[in-house]
Amino acid sequence: KVVLSGGGTGGHVNPALNIAKAIKKQDPTAEISFVGTKRGIESTLVPKAGYEIDFVEVQGFRRKLNFKGLKENCKALYKAVASVHQAKKILKERDPDVVVGTGGYVSWPVLSAAAKAKIPTAIHEANALPGLTTKMLSKKVDLVFLSFEESEKYLDCPVDKLVLTGNPLRSEL
Repeated sequence: KVVLSGGGTGGHVNPALNIAKAIKKQDPTAEISFVGTKRGIESTLVPKAGYEIDFVEVQGFRRKLNFKGLKENCKALYKAVASVHQAKKILKERDPDVVVGTGGYVSWPVLSAAAKAKIPTAIHEANALPGLTTKMLSKKVDLVFLSFEESEKYLDCPVDKLVLTGNPLRSEL
């Protein structure tokens, strides 16, 4: 049983879908589900690909610190805490053997809850410059799959966690 989480953009969702496809190719009996947000592109792409998806309510932090940004960040902080509890419930129901994130802020609560529950975890970073979520999660997860060797220098985690895999591509490519 595998739970995948990544969202917001196709750059996070498509690698997750390709990972799912590769797992199914190796083991057609594998049970794969996703966790995302209702607002992200994953809410349409994942069901269209034939996978179940559960949702948590989480949002990213604003980097611009004006009044509106501060207000949004207070809301994001509340949702960050609440979404870990939502993810914990989902993981308890799904009972996965492994949880894999592909980035985007939705990966944060899912992988945090999985790591805390001692479920094996991994994150895949498709970009040369790792995103904020990957940087934070690299300290919590069991493995960090990298697409580019130079990404290593941006992560503050033990080198033995890092595995250079490249980007998962659609089989037709």
